Amino acid sequence: GARVVSLGPMPVAPALQEALDELAERAARAGVTLLLDCDPAIELAVRPRMLRVLARNLAENAIRYAGPESTFTLAVDRDPVGGVTVTGRDDGIGVGVDELPRLFERFFRADAARASRGTGLGLAIVKHVVTQAGGTVEARGGPGRGLEIRCAFP
Repeated sequence: GARVVSLGPMPVAPALQEALDELAERAARAGVTLLLDCDPAIELAVRPRMLRVLARNLAENAIRYAGPESTFTLAVDRDPVGGVTVTGRDDGIGVGVDELPRLFERFFRADAARASRGTGLGLAIVKHVVTQAGGTVEARGGPGRGLEIRCAFP
């Protein structure tokens, strides 16, 4: 139950870039390109450590499951009402539409992921970080359409 919000807004881009940089070698071995699309002026009242956890878990999910020659983009945008949306999007193999609602459950692993290593906790941790900051998460995609995880912060 520890709060993940910080004392005030912090720049988002440095924490997210640091997380992606830490995974660059692993992504290269898996044949996955990691990209960050973020205006450096965007700030969010979430601890940088928690932003790194969020980015790392989203990127690791793509590295493990998107498949070779795929691209993972971490995009940050302001919404019209003043919130911030962090979206992790890959153009990989995707998951079944019926599995999308369960991706944030602890220990859940989609059928295609069962043969690979992993605990089934990555996206559950993403959901925890986002909801502790007062936000919401949503998964979109389908087989052959990649996976998009949208994290909306107030």
